[in-house]
Amino acid sequence: MSIESSDMMAIDALLADHEQMLPDAPSPEPIGEGVVVPLDELHPFPGHPFRVVMDDVMESLVESIRKNGVLNRIIIRPRHAGGFEIIAGHRRTEASRIAGLTSIPADLRRDMDDDTATIAMIETNLKQRPKLLPSERALAYRMMRDTLAHRGIAVDPETEKRQHTKDEIAACYGESARQVARIIRLTFLNIPLLNLVDRSKLPMGVAVQISYLDTEAQCWIADHYERSEELPTAPQVREMRKLYDEGALTQAVFDELMLQEVPTKPGKDDFIARIRAEHYPDLTEEDVMKKLMELIEAHQRKQRLGL
Repeated sequence: MSIESSDMMAIDALLADHEQMLPDAPSPEPIGEGVVVPLDELHPFPGHPFRVVMDDVMESLVESIRKNGVLNRIIIRPRHAGGFEIIAGHRRTEASRIAGLTSIPADLRRDMDDDTATIAMIETNLKQRPKLLPSERALAYRMMRDTLAHRGIAVDPETEKRQHTKDEIAACYGESARQVARIIRLTFLNIPLLNLVDRSKLPMGVAVQISYLDTEAQCWIADHYERSEELPTAPQVREMRKLYDEGALTQAVFDELMLQEVPTKPGKDDFIARIRAEHYPDLTEEDVMKKLMELIEAHQRKQRLGL
């Protein structure tokens, strides 16, 4: 089980107010205290991991608000330092500013504690944003993990076993617990390397391995990329991690590793090793081979069935 059922019901009700996406989106029933708030009194949620960018979806939202106003209320709560924190509706708030509005309708929730507010903010974005950058998902999962850990680890009533927070997140968002843990590892990258993941320059598997290196070693990698636009391969990163764990990774050793030639046409064993390093580091190479065969057989069955 993920978050306790009573908490989930409360959050589901809270999130009935979703992001306005289309001009004819229906207006939901009020959830909290209906108010109209000046935009200048609104502040982003602390640590809000989701970016508000001017993409096609945002442009459509701005145009919708210009024509129809804000159809769905944002969700806010009082802010200790004054004004209000946005729980749901960061994009609507920014789109309203761009559209020339000075205020926005909101549901004011006076009774939300920090944990409930954090979960609601993350749930809104993870379930409703059509596209998320790896860094956004990673930061959101980490915030969710920390919040759930703060509230206490849940107990599955069927098995009476304590669940780790990553299992709860996996159950909520259709991920495996292992994948959730890998995604969270991205938050241990420095900003330049995390940006490379977002730009699809740095593969997920290699990035996860790099995340176990300290800040200094990560800076060597980022600086090397700035100079040469080259990133370490999975075998190079495995060797770096080995040397790092042994306390033998220095910048001179790093530079020497990056000068080593990487085969341009890897054999079968190299291919399996690369797949394992990038996607299944917890499996043996034999298990990776079995996994690939299962995926191939499943694909062939779908083709035979015309799916």
